[in-house]
Amino acid sequence: MNPHHFSAPRRSRSLRVGVALFACCGVAALSACVASPGPPPLVDPNDTAALEMYEQDTTTATSVEQEGKTRVRSQVEVGVDSLRNGLNPHLLADESAVVRSVANLVLPSAFPNGVRNSALLNGATVVAGSPQAMTVRYIIRDTAQWSDGTPVTGADFVYLWRGMRSTPGVRNPAGYRAIEAVRVSGATGKVVDVDFSEPVADWRGLFDHLLPAHVFAADGSDFGEALRETIPVSAGRYMVRGVDRGRGTITLNRNDRFWAANPAKIDILTLHAVRGTTQIADQLRTGQLVFVDRAPGETTSRVLNLVPNVQSRTLDTPRVLGAVLSATSGMTPEVRAELRSLIDVPLLASIALDRTSDVAVAEHGSVSTQDPQVVHQHVASHGAIRIGADLADPAAIAAARSMADMLQARGVSARVVATDFGSLIRSGLEENTVDVLVTWQHDPENLSDAASRLDCVAGAPRAGNLAGFCEPHSVALAKEILAGSYGLPQATQAVNEVLEQEALWMPIARERRIIALGEGIIGPDADLNNWQAGLSTAASWRLQPKRDEGDRNNYAQLP
Repeated sequence: MNPHHFSAPRRSRSLRVGVALFACCGVAALSACVASPGPPPLVDPNDTAALEMYEQDTTTATSVEQEGKTRVRSQVEVGVDSLRNGLNPHLLADESAVVRSVANLVLPSAFPNGVRNSALLNGATVVAGSPQAMTVRYIIRDTAQWSDGTPVTGADFVYLWRGMRSTPGVRNPAGYRAIEAVRVSGATGKVVDVDFSEPVADWRGLFDHLLPAHVFAADGSDFGEALRETIPVSAGRYMVRGVDRGRGTITLNRNDRFWAANPAKIDILTLHAVRGTTQIADQLRTGQLVFVDRAPGETTSRVLNLVPNVQSRTLDTPRVLGAVLSATSGMTPEVRAELRSLIDVPLLASIALDRTSDVAVAEHGSVSTQDPQVVHQHVASHGAIRIGADLADPAAIAAARSMADMLQARGVSARVVATDFGSLIRSGLEENTVDVLVTWQHDPENLSDAASRLDCVAGAPRAGNLAGFCEPHSVALAKEILAGSYGLPQATQAVNEVLEQEALWMPIARERRIIALGEGIIGPDADLNNWQAGLSTAASWRLQPKRDEGDRNNYAQLP
């Protein structure tokens, strides 16, 4: 078999391709074309002495003195939400606004916001005359490299594809499931041909936030745990220097190996998990925080509107907290529909978010005043309604517990299953020990996203279509959406109609965030109202000139 041809495996066979070996070969072949400075020496990870020597060399390089003056590095601090689980933006268990922002700054994407990333790709086109349903060829820039000097190659595309096909609880797997093979060619592995088994109109929505294949398992088997603690290397304008969960900080350093135009202008970003409106306001007043991007509290908007020299505004995101009602645990559509009608959605939204202001309550019906009938019959034959929620997600846990209380108040036996998200998918939804899962879902950003909510493949792990609803008409609709028979608004509407008719999803509240700009940085625009995003724009930030030249708060003196 051609070692650079990666085919979709049969589900009964293990994956056996040496992607890591290929990636390592690519490093040597590309040593003449990487960005300045050149790549680091290739160090055996088991060679402790060599590793210590390399770390000493890199530390010395950043602390060198020039003309008798110690170099200083610019740094700013940003207030964010607490990190829930890991840092993998492709996993529902990890995905959050802060994880998405970090991924945008650290991990490379083929088509961010639907536009080809010219820093990563020289080109990406549909190959004419392909014998497959369709083939897309990606040409990776020769200079594209990870922060350890390893070239970005087709192996990174293969790793993401495999992980998205085989891992439970990933976001939006439909487009990746439609890929039959990934073929890597070229002397340095920079040509990637992706063969699809069915048409995928919105193929530009694939291969965002590539992960570094050379530091993970070649078969993608570790995809669910790969970024549990950190993101080990970067191919973006920033890199993760450290994650301190005890202190609630994520430190991002400027990636000095970034090869393309417009590198980051600020050397160090420290992301602090800030708790409470008083702390946020005080630290904006003193200049300790230059920016805030997090969920608001009860009075956050009103307080920040009073703080001098601070701009703030709220924005609604595509993330929605809601309840997935399983189609496989024994509940009929009638049971699911009646169950939803017993829930006071506005009350549940305020409880889940722990506030009554700045709550974007989802569209909902009125609470039924009729005594439940089919739900009682279901409980009599199947036992209590089991409501699952991720222990690491305070909003989901609060919603699940109060939902159970609401059902109990109507005479319906219910209990909460609180555990880690992976177990809720594998042992809960897949093994039908959970009836309802409270979690966050995204509005579709492209056609692959929309199709994923109904996509159903025999033997595939539960992902995208968490409810497990697999009927011929819904599967056919998913394929039509993937092929481009619908525009995105029409596709979203068609999917929502199925979810509503079958009572598979109960939205609770849309995520509303507050962003605040203090003094210390200059961002995309002087007016915060014109910013298209929050923390994700940090690669374009630069320091604001100091009013007091003696103020050194935004500089860190190197040892």
